[in-house]
Amino acid sequence: MRLPFLASLALTAAIFVGSATRVAADDALVLYGAGSLREAMTEMASLFERAHGITVHGEFGASGRMRERIEGGDKVDLFTSADIGHAVKLVKDGRASVMAMFAQNTLCLLAPTQAGTAASPLDAMLKDGVKIGVSPARIDPLGDYTVELFKVAEGLRKGSGATLQARAVTIDNPPGTPPAKSGDYVLDALRDGKIDLAIVYCSGRARFARLDPSLTMREFPPELSVGPQYGLAVLKDAKPAALLLALTILSPEGQAVLAKADFKPIGLPAGQ
Repeated sequence: MRLPFLASLALTAAIFVGSATRVAADDALVLYGAGSLREAMTEMASLFERAHGITVHGEFGASGRMRERIEGGDKVDLFTSADIGHAVKLVKDGRASVMAMFAQNTLCLLAPTQAGTAASPLDAMLKDGVKIGVSPARIDPLGDYTVELFKVAEGLRKGSGATLQARAVTIDNPPGTPPAKSGDYVLDALRDGKIDLAIVYCSGRARFARLDPSLTMREFPPELSVGPQYGLAVLKDAKPAALLLALTILSPEGQAVLAKADFKPIGLPAGQ
């Protein structure tokens, strides 16, 4: 789906580039994105504004909830999801015109330093009595990737999938939740003793290091790899400049922003 998308996007962006770069100051774009994209997309918005003089207003949260807000009538120009499925659904339902994968990520195990000394992340999760923080499945793609991770673990060690699922503690921050005391609700759960470990995106490495340098983050090995793949969707009736923003995300400059934020870009030129 990505190649047809790029071809149509480039053509349409070329048609609209003249008018889009003359958009009035009050005609800003609205971007809804996954919470894991907050820092990267904020920098992307600054890059876009410098290049085109168009402001981007971003809101971030669990991809499923952000998609539901679009389905509920929120006026949005571009949606950037932590998985492909939510973007595909918007296209299939006629709410978005096109979509494409724009980045990948990896899963890491977040733990206090003293808990991160096991031989492997899987060994650490299988220690007796360990409580594992997970995101809610179906609402947050990270929760769906975690479900898949447990299934893959079962294939490696019989019985481990059920053990991991039994130890999983869902950690969520639905709308209306008070701000996290530590700056992150997963870190709050660790400090409050609700969990001992947490499955997070590796792209959050710099943010967690800033919030608490004593934490460790260990990437799951290749045999436990389950994705993740990020998708964007241009909404129906979006402002023409939304196509330029999507193209910026897919451009070498945009992909470099994602790489700097520890995502795995899909479109950097060789050598970068």
